[in-house]
Amino acid sequence: MQIEWELSQTFSSLDDQGIRTACVIENEDTDDIRMIVGTQGGSLCEFHVPSGTLQPITFQHNHTVTAVTSLHTQLVTACKDSVIRYFDTRSSYECLGTFEGHTKPVTSLSWAQTQQNYYLLSGSWDGTVKVWDWQRKVLLATLEGHENSTCVVALPSSQPNVLKIATGSAGVAVNNVIKDYQVRIWSVHVETGLVQLLHSVVNDHQGPIRSIHCCNDSALMTCSNDGTVVMRDVETGKATGTLVFVPQLGQQQQPPMLLSVTTSGDATTCIASAEDGHVVFWSLQDENPPQTILHPTTVWNVVPLPNGDVATCCDDGQLRIFTRATERIADIAEQEAFRQLVEQAHTKTGPSSEEIAKLPKWKHQAQHRGTSEGQVQVFQKNGIAIAAQWSMVSSTWIEVGQVVGSQGTDSNGSGMIDGVHYDHVLPIEVDQTGGGVAQLRVGYNIGENTFVAAQRFLDAHQLPQYHLAQIADYIQQRVGTAPPTIGSAGSAGPAFNTMPRATTGTPLVSYQHLPIAHAKAFDLTAATATTTLSKIQFKLEESLSDDSDRSTLASLVEVLGATQRYHVSHVTPQHWHFLQHCIQSLSPSLAFPALDLARMAVRHPDGIQYNASSLVKAACEMDQSSFGTLSGPAAVAIPMLTLRLVANVLASNPNCLSTSDRELLLACAARHVQSDNKNVRLSVATVLHNLVYSMQPTHDRQTEEATAVNCDTIISSIKDILTNRQYETEALLRTLQTLGTLVLSHANAKSIASSLYMASMVEPAASPHGDIAKACAKEVYAVLQ
Repeated sequence: MQIEWELSQTFSSLDDQGIRTACVIENEDTDDIRMIVGTQGGSLCEFHVPSGTLQPITFQHNHTVTAVTSLHTQLVTACKDSVIRYFDTRSSYECLGTFEGHTKPVTSLSWAQTQQNYYLLSGSWDGTVKVWDWQRKVLLATLEGHENSTCVVALPSSQPNVLKIATGSAGVAVNNVIKDYQVRIWSVHVETGLVQLLHSVVNDHQGPIRSIHCCNDSALMTCSNDGTVVMRDVETGKATGTLVFVPQLGQQQQPPMLLSVTTSGDATTCIASAEDGHVVFWSLQDENPPQTILHPTTVWNVVPLPNGDVATCCDDGQLRIFTRATERIADIAEQEAFRQLVEQAHTKTGPSSEEIAKLPKWKHQAQHRGTSEGQVQVFQKNGIAIAAQWSMVSSTWIEVGQVVGSQGTDSNGSGMIDGVHYDHVLPIEVDQTGGGVAQLRVGYNIGENTFVAAQRFLDAHQLPQYHLAQIADYIQQRVGTAPPTIGSAGSAGPAFNTMPRATTGTPLVSYQHLPIAHAKAFDLTAATATTTLSKIQFKLEESLSDDSDRSTLASLVEVLGATQRYHVSHVTPQHWHFLQHCIQSLSPSLAFPALDLARMAVRHPDGIQYNASSLVKAACEMDQSSFGTLSGPAAVAIPMLTLRLVANVLASNPNCLSTSDRELLLACAARHVQSDNKNVRLSVATVLHNLVYSMQPTHDRQTEEATAVNCDTIISSIKDILTNRQYETEALLRTLQTLGTLVLSHANAKSIASSLYMASMVEPAASPHGDIAKACAKEVYAVLQ
């Protein structure tokens, strides 16, 4: 026997579509294994291992086949059209019937059994698992309440009439963060259909759960987008250990998303497949590092074979068999061909000849006028791709260099999309109306906000907005980079020796500080949480006469103080109503501790589910009514904390604010532009910064009328800041980025700024604040020209 897994055989799908799933069919010939594969194109095919015989199956699904399983002589398929079908494998795969009841694609199938009967388990994107009585061909029970896509597996049961089932969910998007992915253990009584949830384990992965597997009735395991496999107790689902895939040096920095998990036939190896093409083999008998085998592209599934080998289902349309048996290893030529195929797929040396041929010709550049200063377009010149930058002054394209790719071993190679070069070009599968799958690509550049790249992709393909967080999370997982901190050291100045980068809708090569990449927030740090919150609690308790209010306050302080447990703690409706009541009913001199708690509460992951508009309105109205009348601590605390609350709402949930809300908060910022307090000044700058970030076309679909009003008021406040020489460096830098982003995002902003002669103000305002501020001012000056 071989310690390492090696390639044994390769089979190709007949429809040239990616192979999504496979299973083994019962076969009287024990020396020849029958396998059924399902493809992205909806077809089925039968392969025989190791003989190599193949049999086409005439039945064609109208959508992707996402899962297949078999029971004796019958085959069951799951499809993205939400229908489950079953076939007779002895009669040319005649479709015998269907199970219908799911409302979204079915993606997971498993078998459970009692002494008398078998039960088919199906998991779906509709958040349910269904239990089907196989003998009667009827629905027995539905397990509801899962978070989006659901995977399922049967567990051993000690009761003859009770099924035990484990399920995993993909979680839900809250405030652009995926959370609440859970493993649940259920029981289903087969005579009464009674369903009971026995155990639930939440968020012990760091990403959506993609697959669940039970090995020899003794070990439960799940894999996730976080690149790990969690080993679990079969009774409770609680984690007993974690298998981690650490990419090798030179590969992507974060583990790839794991899509499937299984074990070898002898249960000595845990095997997982990854979205980036890796297949990972962990030995369950020793602590040696896992073996990895890289494929040309995504491996959707891994299937154990009766002889101890495993099959991999790859999106390049190949079913590959891997073995540890010396006699079944492929010859050197076939292994070398596989190695070269993988190397070619994961090495990008520049745009292909086909990509170059589609580019506009350099000699026809006059027909392609730019729309903004610094816009970058890629042209074809003498058979090579070149990048050119648009000059508004001369109304010409200026050649800046040849487009060359980056060498690398990861699967996130650079490339071209619609004539624009990106550092990473990633595949995305999109369901098409009427069935079928479109293979699209999303472009991303290093340092870019992943949500901007995701929004650009949605706009280009006119896809629903609710996909935004999912695509941004996908990009984040693939490239392993976090959104940049605008204004950080080392980001000044254009770099024409690097490739042009797309930021919002148009690639801008020369702007390192524009547009705003992410909102700023005033968060509570773990180091100061206990001290800060205890002071707030003590101060606010003095104003409370009701014991229930004191109890609610203590509970809220405890939740907000546990910063390391935000993912499992909850801000309740009672907490929310308490904050709103305090802000609305207490006098300003007593209410500012409640404002401080409110600005923290809106940053809690639960804050996204509550409408913060009422808090913003109450706080701004209090600030307006008390403006110029306060003394003591409240004179600074009320405006500062009101503005910080507003800034945090804009950072966390800007879509909850109406046009009138935005006008109210803009008026609040304008009132305090000339404040003598540096904390208030920073808060003013941050509110304007976050508001403009939320107004970018990629973030907030406002009406043109609302945008026009906001632009006028915002620019007026920015002018006041630039001419007020009291603003500190960070506040001024945020203000400059606000102005530049507003002009880049909204056509009318430039004319408003020009009428106020803003271009003459930016560089003098930045001159006392160091090189970064000066570099940012130069970019703002350029966009104002």
